[in-house]
Amino acid sequence: MVAGASGVVTALVTAHPSAGLWVALSVLLVVGGVLQVVVAAGDRRSSRAVAASGAGAVAVGGSAGEIRTRVHGSPSPAVRPDGEGVAAAGPGSVAVGGDAAGPVSTEVTGPDDAAGS
Repeated sequence: MVAGASGVVTALVTAHPSAGLWVALSVLLVVGGVLQVVVAAGDRRSSRAVAASGAGAVAVGGSAGEIRTRVHGSPSPAVRPDGEGVAAAGPGSVAVGGDAAGPVSTEVTGPDDAAGS
């Protein structure tokens, strides 16, 4: 809304420059800047807890590219963390709190699994 109004007032200032239009444009630009700071500060405050528990577990609080994890052996029991947030609990588990922009692959094999099969 503020951006659209700023665009209209900018066009008016260009076509018919006047002190009143310059003041209106300045006010709109300041309001837009303040709103942007408020939105950015709100994003930073809403960060969630990130926890990975278990062999080869991966937890990402934001966005991630390619994620690969390989676990071989006796998997240890995973403990799910209390509370909200991004949590990967378990052997080879993956949790992404944002966008996964690449492939995600996991491989969990036990000690009894034959190699190369």
